Amino acid sequence: MATELSEHFPLAAFDEYPIHQSTEVLRVMATTDPRAYERYWFSAQDDAGEMFLVIGMGFYPNLETTDAYSIFVHKNKHTTVRAYRPVGQDRANMVVGPVSLQIVRPFREWRLTLGNNSEKLKYDLTWRDAKRAIFHRIALSMPDNPTVIDSQLFLSNVGYESFGTVEGTIEYQGRQFKLDASRVRGSRDHHWGIRDGVGGPGHQVSAPKGSHLGQWVEFRDWSIWGWRVLYNLGEPQGGATRIDPFEHKLRFDPITKHLVGGVIRNRLASGQVREVTYEQIGNQVAYLRCGMYTGPDGRGTPEEDYHHGSAVGESVAGETYDVSDAKVRMRIAGFDEHLCRVTCNGETAIGILECRNPVLYEMCRAKVPGFSLLDE
Repeated sequence: MATELSEHFPLAAFDEYPIHQSTEVLRVMATTDPRAYERYWFSAQDDAGEMFLVIGMGFYPNLETTDAYSIFVHKNKHTTVRAYRPVGQDRANMVVGPVSLQIVRPFREWRLTLGNNSEKLKYDLTWRDAKRAIFHRIALSMPDNPTVIDSQLFLSNVGYESFGTVEGTIEYQGRQFKLDASRVRGSRDHHWGIRDGVGGPGHQVSAPKGSHLGQWVEFRDWSIWGWRVLYNLGEPQGGATRIDPFEHKLRFDPITKHLVGGVIRNRLASGQVREVTYEQIGNQVAYLRCGMYTGPDGRGTPEEDYHHGSAVGESVAGETYDVSDAKVRMRIAGFDEHLCRVTCNGETAIGILECRNPVLYEMCRAKVPGFSLLDE
């Protein structure tokens, strides 16, 4: 018997609305590039830096697959739950295995849940935006970022970002954490377009070897999200303004050569310079290769070598690593989010530095313009 959706295939529920942008149904991408994607990303961290949660969900229509992950880091345990399924007919379906994202109010509130899985990690969270989400073309926001390499489109993606508060519960291996919105904050983004790394090495465009260094940190009266300052919801100032991180003096672990902190000087649109100091909190690092991001050496997940968009079918997997072991950290590193205690002008916050390890160390050692070793 035909279901409500399959009976109208290739139409889906959103095709009833007057929002079409082409002569195709909404589920069909406007490009045939296999690297086409649409992705959500959330983080949550408490003021003490004791817990660190990262959630992601991506859709890859031209590869006919969808995936999601949840990474939780606490007391040297790094636990990941991954889920996969075919894209299916309903592109609005944001449930992948036990991972579910639900828009309660656009640009205001989400519900994020993780159900039963083998790693004994569950959560039921309410996310509320604190910053105004502003659309931008990401390639134009990133300095020195090529958009065409060897006559191929390398990066053509767009989207928006925000900071927010998080409340609810996390259950982890027999322990329950209650998250209070006054003490737990995070960051999120929603990006789409064409991204290198989708589909793994077979779809990778050759690009200069290097690493970005993303700053995601929210202070009381201002914030840094990558190369932009975001403003509070309801503030009279509209839009977002550009920020230029022009000097990076960084410190690395002597064994792993992974980032552990540093000082970044940022020039605001007004011309004012803000010097921001980052200090990693213990081993609170989310290793995103575990969430299917491709590392600088072309590797995907540490065990299966899966990448975003890999044809896995419908399955759920996961693992827990002891990240107190330097050998473990070196094996799973490659695209990493470092939870840091951040200070600027006497104010302290909790934020994230994102980079490729150990590529960033190699850049500093080679004295790439704007990058140097802090201890030299």
